[in-house]
Amino acid sequence: MQLEPAINALETAVETQLRVAGPETSELGTELLAALQPAIRQSLLEVISLAATEIASQLPGHRVDLRLVDGDPELVVTTETEPLPPAPEDDDEARITLRLPSYLKDLIAEAAATSGDSLNSFVIDALRNRAQTTQKTGKTRLMTTIDL
Repeated sequence: MQLEPAINALETAVETQLRVAGPETSELGTELLAALQPAIRQSLLEVISLAATEIASQLPGHRVDLRLVDGDPELVVTTETEPLPPAPEDDDEARITLRLPSYLKDLIAEAAATSGDSLNSFVIDALRNRAQTTQKTGKTRLMTTIDL
């Protein structure tokens, strides 16, 4: 699903209201909207994440994952009985590639710098603190949505 149409509709609605207030207010409002676009995008992603959690709670036996594809969210529904990828046998570390919109990476990097952590350790700590797992037949399965 693409976020741009929703963001554009919001901007159009706000700009229409600002025109009523006069040219100076309209110009200032347009600049403010441009500055707020990353926050608006992040808020929409959070709403979609909440929707995914709500949908998952109403679909017993299913999991709803939120993925970013080229910066746009995608909801993926799978059954809980689908096999998990094989766990590494001897490695204590795993590597993933995570594609983020640049504004989101910047927000995370800023939060990491503020807390005095590296970007990698900040993300690992955030994931560790948010992930809840249960043991089933020796396998670990993620049982929650992770919000950063």
